[in-house]
Amino acid sequence: MAIETPTKIGIVSDALILLGEKPLNTESDNRYGATVGLNLFELIYENELQSNPWRFAANKRALSQLVDTPLNEFQYAYQLPSDMLLPLGIYPPGARYEIYGSHLYTDATSVDFEYLYKPAVSAMPAYFRQLMVYAMARDMVKPLTESDNGVQIMESKYAMQRARAMYADAQGRPNRSIYHSPFTQVR
Repeated sequence: MAIETPTKIGIVSDALILLGEKPLNTESDNRYGATVGLNLFELIYENELQSNPWRFAANKRALSQLVDTPLNEFQYAYQLPSDMLLPLGIYPPGARYEIYGSHLYTDATSVDFEYLYKPAVSAMPAYFRQLMVYAMARDMVKPLTESDNGVQIMESKYAMQRARAMYADAQGRPNRSIYHSPFTQVR
């Protein structure tokens, strides 16, 4: 059996099925449930991406230094990537920085930047696709069914899938050892 490539229509359709509705076949479907799902999709997708440092949506890039020097305490300004959803950190580690709009200010002479971006829906791994289905169903259940019990059920299913997805995604980054040496740190 072939693995289905994730699509916006497929995810909304699966959420509708979980809620007892007929599946969605096209974006021009004018049923209320289809309209709700298609309108919420991008917002829920970006929200889920920003809710955890998902490894499949992480990227690193060397930033381009800008000619203009920032005001006040920093020496250098860098242009942030246009596809950035959420910053994760900079290298060298420990360098002080702040983000203002689309610029990163720091005293570091070069910056490698780690951030989250919004991958194409077709690039979603299976665990995140399933998380999106439950997130969509959780947010669509009240407008479609008016059921508070349905909200609780979908919230519970969403929470279980989120834990599974976070576990699967964490396999892309090994644990880092914590080095704690209070006696040498006080010297």
